[in-house]
Amino acid sequence: MFVINSVALLACMLAGIGALFGTWLYSLIVICYHALYLPFLYVIFLADFFKEEDFLLDNAYYSEMKDAGFFDADWD
Repeated sequence: MFVINSVALLACMLAGIGALFGTWLYSLIVICYHALYLPFLYVIFLADFFKEEDFLLDNAYYSEMKDAGFFDADWD
């Protein structure tokens, strides 16, 4: 994200001095930022959360609780 913001700053400076390339680059950076922001957040923060091992561990906890009779009151 730092690189994208740095390139956007460079594009703003180029557009500020009148270079047409600066406005084109800034438009490209805005599109890339909005297209890549959510996948970037997923890779950095959420990828470990959705690992298959966690789901298997949750299923093991649920089956142990079910065997212990924890959910018997829910069926009455």
